[in-house]
Amino acid sequence: MPVEGDTTRSSSSAGVSSTPAKDDALFDPWCDPKNPKPITFQDVSAAAFKIKSGVMNTPCTKSHMSSFTNMEIFFKKEFNQYTGSFKERGARYTLLMLPEDQQKRGVIAASAGNHALALCYHGQELQIPVTVVMPLVAPIMKVQACRQYGANVIVKGNDIGECREYALRLAKEQGLLYVNGYDHPHILAGQGTMGLEIVEQVPKIDAVVIPVGGGGLIAGVALAVKALYPHIQVIGVESERCASFSAAMKAGKPVYVKAESTLADGLAVPMVGVNAFATASRLVDKIVTVREEWIAISILRLVECEKAVVEGAGATALAAILAGELPELKGKRVVIPLCGGNIDTTVLGRCLERGLAADGRLVKFTVTVSDRPGGIAELTRLMANLGVSIKDMVHERAWIRSDIFSVEVKVMAETKDYDHWLELKAALEQRYEKVRFAMPDLVHEDGSL
Repeated sequence: MPVEGDTTRSSSSAGVSSTPAKDDALFDPWCDPKNPKPITFQDVSAAAFKIKSGVMNTPCTKSHMSSFTNMEIFFKKEFNQYTGSFKERGARYTLLMLPEDQQKRGVIAASAGNHALALCYHGQELQIPVTVVMPLVAPIMKVQACRQYGANVIVKGNDIGECREYALRLAKEQGLLYVNGYDHPHILAGQGTMGLEIVEQVPKIDAVVIPVGGGGLIAGVALAVKALYPHIQVIGVESERCASFSAAMKAGKPVYVKAESTLADGLAVPMVGVNAFATASRLVDKIVTVREEWIAISILRLVECEKAVVEGAGATALAAILAGELPELKGKRVVIPLCGGNIDTTVLGRCLERGLAADGRLVKFTVTVSDRPGGIAELTRLMANLGVSIKDMVHERAWIRSDIFSVEVKVMAETKDYDHWLELKAALEQRYEKVRFAMPDLVHEDGSL
């Protein structure tokens, strides 16, 4: 592997003037499955020195959630970076490490979000041309932000895979360097600088819990942390809807898994990076997966307790704690990076509602009551006496199957907590014969009917 700080040695690999190992436009010489390039601690140290003037050293503060999780939790607030995510670290270092001729030609990447934003912003800062290929489903706000940073933005392809193919072809045709957002060695080294900051900011750490998608972040951070403090546990967390790192650990190499739709869209990488896996596989102590409902609840808890708006991918590590997937960390000092805050407002609203429903605080039910005067008033009085807030109510007569003197009422209501929901449920079932609750995937163990 080229030494990260040695631009003379790395220029032949970085520039497209050199002949790639395969005569294939879709081959990325920096991410060769047959020749992985694991990074070293020296690479991370070099990256930390080079990017310190251009990337924020984000705060790592004690969480208000420490009191009810029985852990001493510290949040590394990477959503405070200028473009809203940790991706700036690797992006800036990669751009700084380009040979002079490649800096003039520029770079290209395929990304729907944070990697594109980071590369475009720092490309503008360093006056290096950047082209990003974004899928048709990319949020319009992110597309516009990339254009505002002066980048050449191409919206093409139905998914990130098609974007990657197109970007690699353009890279070959135009002499651009393709930058893999989670597997380029310089990207890994840049992400690892977060690990150096964490161990400097928080003393006596017992564990670091990190969200895992393509594996770039956990590879860099695990290397930095383990090199300095081998006893610190490094634990990865994935969404159960795209557990590609878990599959790679079982197979002993990166393997393809189907990526399903997930709240943690930033982690939906169907195959972990070859360099990331080669670096991280020997350093990660444990990998766990979490349900979507816990990711939604983590987003909700962060808004309520920390006043922090965090995207699904950034909240996934906290989800493992709240879901009880890591009981061995009780009483321990734990650091969790909140990796990004670039969540669309519409998606945030859905996540908060889903979190409230999964927590038993937003309830929906259908109840058949008397259609005679006072029937619906009695229902609302029962709820008012319990302190339940009605958010929406609709009553239906025409399609009801019972007698004509009954009415079916659909109610959406807000309760204080799960116990309050159980109290409402018991009161309704005691008073009315026909009550049906719309049951979300409640996260409480006894939440099934």
